[in-house]
Amino acid sequence: MKPSRALLSDPVGRVLAVAWIALVMSSWGFVPHRHLHAKVWAFLPLELRLALGNDPTPLVVRATDADSRKHTDSLEAPRHYLDLDDAHAEGLDLWGLPWSGAQQLLEEADSSSSVRRLGILPWQLEWSYWRLVKAWAPSDSSEPDLDKIVRAAADLGHYLGDAHVPLHTSGNYDGQRTGQRGIHALWETHAVEWLLSRSEIQACPPCDAAVANYDPVWTPWEIILESHAMVPEVLAAERTWQSMCNRDGHGFRRRGRTMQLAPTAESLAVWDSLTHGHTWPRYCLASQRIAAAWHSAWVEAGAPRAPRRPRASWREQLALYLPRRWADWLLRISSKP
Repeated sequence: MKPSRALLSDPVGRVLAVAWIALVMSSWGFVPHRHLHAKVWAFLPLELRLALGNDPTPLVVRATDADSRKHTDSLEAPRHYLDLDDAHAEGLDLWGLPWSGAQQLLEEADSSSSVRRLGILPWQLEWSYWRLVKAWAPSDSSEPDLDKIVRAAADLGHYLGDAHVPLHTSGNYDGQRTGQRGIHALWETHAVEWLLSRSEIQACPPCDAAVANYDPVWTPWEIILESHAMVPEVLAAERTWQSMCNRDGHGFRRRGRTMQLAPTAESLAVWDSLTHGHTWPRYCLASQRIAAAWHSAWVEAGAPRAPRRPRASWREQLALYLPRRWADWLLRISSKP
């Protein structure tokens, strides 16, 4: 499938087309987050699009910043998950607790674990939301910096995307406890890439009122509980999938200098059937909730007008076409004064 001329004639279509090109060239987990942010743009009201400079490109480019920080910041990884099953196994009920309450609960339980080991995703989502509000409405009453807004929005969108992935809510995140290693990439990367490559993929449905109503404290918990409820189904489907599609049918493909296990299109069609096609609806729901969170933060800040800033730099535009390692290097250069 190639981007059509009709797709390229539309601003959002151009970004989706660029994300499609990146799909062919990029590394693990790179494209789904970027494509997700491209889809979010369609759910934003016109006023917010204008406030964001009427250009989705920077938000798409920065969609993977949070993953890139894992290589340089030891505190970054726990921001992407919450191991609810491990917390329950330790007798910890973290539902709805503020950060200070979660820490206190562990101290009272005399637990040798830490909240960061279990993950801090719901609290990170709340912090990221208020960081975006502050970016829109600086405390010193200065004019908002659109670059700071984009970075804050991109991080919030990334963490929200992760919250919609079932295996980001389990200590058995890659099937390592049940002999199902590789299931994480199967669900959130291989299956999504396969869906995005299909010309017959359906558009996301309109965003309903319940999804549009984003609460920075409770909505993250609701999303995480939804995702966690899907974990048993995902693990069971993978066991059946393995029995139906032996490893000879998975195939391998080259990613950079290495050969990695990669399911074939035929086996991914089987996987989609076994999971009752739940991946794409979950993907659409994530894009709608990201839009709701961005809009809510903007309204919370007083719905300010667009800050003055030039459109995406040539480095940001070029980064969309590059493999992950090169794109990260180029963006680091562009962020230096």
